[in-house]
Amino acid sequence: MIKRLFWFSLGFGAGVFATWRITQTVRTTVERYLPEPVVTRMRALNNAIEQRRRLIRERNRPMRRVS
Repeated sequence: MIKRLFWFSLGFGAGVFATWRITQTVRTTVERYLPEPVVTRMRALNNAIEQRRRLIRERNRPMRRVS
């Protein structure tokens, strides 16, 4: 049982790390080859999405405390 849990955890961690690393590599490669105006618009869109997420989280915090 302990061996299975160990190998499962190790495999899961390796999968998460590999996914994260591949995502970072693809992002930097895409940004390197895209024209600068496109990269600027993509960054602006990502910032807008992140700001929206923060706003939604802040708005939902009081709701979570009530229940």
